[in-house]
Amino acid sequence: MQFLVDPEVNWKHPVVWVTGLAATLASGSVILLFLFLVVQGFPVFAEFGFGFFSGGDWLPGESYSVLPLVYGSLIVTALALVWVMPPALGCALYSSEYLPPSWRRVVKAMMELLSGVPGILFGLLGVSFLAVWVKDIFGLIDGNTLLTASFLLAAMILPTIMTLAEDALRAVPSEYRETARALGLTSSEITFGVVLPQALPGVAGAVLLGLGRAMGETVAVMLVIGGLDLIPEPWFDITQPGQSIPSKLGREAAEALGSGMHWNALIASGLVLFLMVIVISLIGTRLLKRKTA
Repeated sequence: MQFLVDPEVNWKHPVVWVTGLAATLASGSVILLFLFLVVQGFPVFAEFGFGFFSGGDWLPGESYSVLPLVYGSLIVTALALVWVMPPALGCALYSSEYLPPSWRRVVKAMMELLSGVPGILFGLLGVSFLAVWVKDIFGLIDGNTLLTASFLLAAMILPTIMTLAEDALRAVPSEYRETARALGLTSSEITFGVVLPQALPGVAGAVLLGLGRAMGETVAVMLVIGGLDLIPEPWFDITQPGQSIPSKLGREAAEALGSGMHWNALIASGLVLFLMVIVISLIGTRLLKRKTA
C-alpha cells in the first residue's frame, strides 16, 4: 500500500489504512457495478449487435432498441436545463450579492430544505397539476409528455443548482469586491464582471450535479413522461409522450427480474445510462480543470 500513499504521509498509521480501505471500497463498488452491467447486458449486444443502438422498436420477446430511451433521456434533460438555468442563476446571484445577511440565511435555508424533498412528491404534484396545465394550454388529449417531464425535472433540480451556485458565488474572496468598488465599478459590473467569472468553475459544478440528478431521476419522470417507447414524429415535437432510460427501468425491471432477454435488455440500457453519466462527468471535470488552470 505504500506506493499508493503520499511519501510525506506515515502509511503505517491506522487512520491511513482505514481511509484507504474506505476509498478502495468506494472505487471497487463502481468497478463491480460496471462489470455487473457488462456481464448481464452482454447477451443483448451478442443477439442484436449495433441494432440495439440504431433500431426504433422495443417489443418484449421480439426486438429491443435503446435509441428511443436515449432520445427521451437527452431531450428531457436538455430541456430541463434550459428552463432551470435562468431562474437558478438569477436567484443565486440575487441571494449572494444583493440580499442582507439575515434574509440570505432564510432564503438559503429554504433552498436547502426544498432540495431535500423526495422525488415522488414532485411526481404527485406533476400528475395533479403540471400534466393538467400542459394538456389544457397546448390542447392535448393527454398531458403526460416529454415537455411535462422536462418542466418537472427543472423544478426538481432548481434547488440543487441554486444553492450550490450560491455557495460558489459566496466563496469568491471579498477582496475582489472591495478592490472593484475602489476602482469605481457599479454593483452590476462587480457582479457580472468580477464575481461571476471567478465563480464559474463552481457554478459549472453545480450545473453538472443538477444534470446528474436529472438524468437519473426515475419515479417522478415515470409518472408524467407518457411511457411510449418511440421517437416522436417529427423528432422535435416535445408535446408527444416518450420514455427515458430510468423510467423504462422503473416500469419493467420488476416484471423482467432475473432472466431472459428482456432483463438483459434492461440491464444493457442501464449500462448505456451509466456510460452517459460517466462521459458527462469527465467532460465537466476537464472543463473545470481548463478553467482553473
